Amino acid sequence: MAGDAGSRKLSVEERIGLDAYDFGRNDFIKVDTQACRTCEPKPCLYVCPAKVYKLDEKGDIVYHPEDCMELGACVIVCRHIGKGAITWSYPEGGKGIEYRQG
Repeated sequence: MAGDAGSRKLSVEERIGLDAYDFGRNDFIKVDTQACRTCEPKPCLYVCPAKVYKLDEKGDIVYHPEDCMELGACVIVCRHIGKGAITWSYPEGGKGIEYRQG
């Protein structure tokens, strides 16, 4: 795959797809989805490059911790612009994301 990276520029989605995830447990992200229902800006939808947070068909926030890139930006924007509904911490020791393409 390294040869592919040298021959053409990879998109963000393609780079993310090369990363490896080993989270062990998924409770390092907790979301108060009730609070999200009244959050008008829903900043988590826009700040997360891995798109951990999405709207379902009813317009409710759903999240997939197994896609987390451990930036923590979701917590910051949720606290300052949103409703403070996201609690985030690093995955347990030795677990988490392994970046393979910068």
